[in-house]
Amino acid sequence: MSTQMSKDVGCPKCGTAVRTEMWPGVCAQEHPELRSHILDETFFDWTCPHCGYSAQFEYPCLYHDRERRFMIYLAPTGSGQEFKPVDVSEKFPQLAGVTKRVVASPAELKEKILIFESGLDDYAVELVKLGLSDVLEQKDGIKTLRAYFCGADESANRICFAFCQEGKNGFTLRKTSMDAYHKSLEITERFRGNDENLFVPVDSLTARDMLDEYFAEEA
Repeated sequence: MSTQMSKDVGCPKCGTAVRTEMWPGVCAQEHPELRSHILDETFFDWTCPHCGYSAQFEYPCLYHDRERRFMIYLAPTGSGQEFKPVDVSEKFPQLAGVTKRVVASPAELKEKILIFESGLDDYAVELVKLGLSDVLEQKDGIKTLRAYFCGADESANRICFAFCQEGKNGFTLRKTSMDAYHKSLEITERFRGNDENLFVPVDSLTARDMLDEYFAEEA
């Protein structure tokens, strides 16, 4: 279920205490408008009504999609790999079979929602993203800083990502075939651990570890 609260937030510019509405729990079915705000990247927007100062006010938030059976916990404290997997099976047996992830930024929260709403496996998506990132770095000689899943079209055999590269402004769209996704899915089925009862981070570091394990076995 969705949960709402409010607290005073001090404006970094003028120091005024501003009563601010927060949603530490968001259920996609109960409040679809909040889902829309997350996807259009306005959910954490904050503006001081006294001086007009604007910023992103990020706070821990648990996003739950009951129909698609996934939960994503946003803990904006750094890299998702800083978080240890949390087993919730004993306290919350009703969450068995629900995909559970932890992310470190609103952009990652949005990405996970798009991946799961597309019916895709995020381990496989991360593998495709990593492979495409490596290809682009070798081709352009430019390091990829961030990359996000944008969408997939099975009928058009296309999966798309947005890449932010070092020294370049904004994001560049890149696409590859869904064949790459299906190949990656085969790899994940062989090397992913059992995370059914865990809140875990699944990101580029996860994909790199999985890929290293795959190549080690193939050698």
